[in-house]
Amino acid sequence: MKIINKFYNVNNKLNKNIVLISDLHYQDKKDIKVLNNLLDNIKKLKPDYICIPGDITDKAFIKDEEEFIIWLKKLSKVSKVIISLGNHDFYINKYRKLYGQNKELLKKISNIKNIYLLDDQNIIIDNINFIGLTIPMKYYKETYKSNDFYKYLDNLNINKKYYNILLCHSPLNICNKQILKNRNIDLILCGHMHGGIVLKCMRKLFKQRGLISPNKRLFPKNVYGNLKICNTNIIISSGIKVIPFRVINKLSPEVVNIKI
Repeated sequence: MKIINKFYNVNNKLNKNIVLISDLHYQDKKDIKVLNNLLDNIKKLKPDYICIPGDITDKAFIKDEEEFIIWLKKLSKVSKVIISLGNHDFYINKYRKLYGQNKELLKKISNIKNIYLLDDQNIIIDNINFIGLTIPMKYYKETYKSNDFYKYLDNLNINKKYYNILLCHSPLNICNKQILKNRNIDLILCGHMHGGIVLKCMRKLFKQRGLISPNKRLFPKNVYGNLKICNTNIIISSGIKVIPFRVINKLSPEVVNIKI
């Protein structure tokens, strides 16, 4: 398995190195081989922090759960791991109206030393304020309204005394000048878009647009790479695993190395 490494310099003042991996979409122990290759790659980069902005699992309830926990423990020995939640980390009941979390699994993950699972929470490490935004499932399934993001961000502990890093699974609508104005967010880390399902050879043609978004919009904006809006750097990873588009998306698996 060939892993694509991307490198970005966004600050250069803190002398810290972040590895961004998104959209692991773990299903069962068949994925462990891919994750072990990923782990070997990350070790070589010697990160200070590893950030995973959502979709750590493909479904809220997974097979071979303990295998995944063992792998996360190995990852946590490389450096501190900060995780937020994505849409695949929730389950939908049979009436498709109520959304929930696999609280037992999330508790096991939270109990791993050196792992910080942030569900609309923050943690300050080395004068960096890491914030994990959990976007409500209705956003993914129903609204997609930019106005929703005002109230989502208003509820977060953003402190201008620190360098603020926001883990936000989807970049849709947060890439908005009006939303980010005066927010004091220095860096936003996203996934979800899977590179817009664009072939690597066509990436330059599409620039930061995609072919299709997860909610089936054609030619979505802001699906990949490094953007800067209102003094906020936004880095969007194409992710580790894509289902069912893994044959199409040649931008995955991708490990993003960020210097801050």
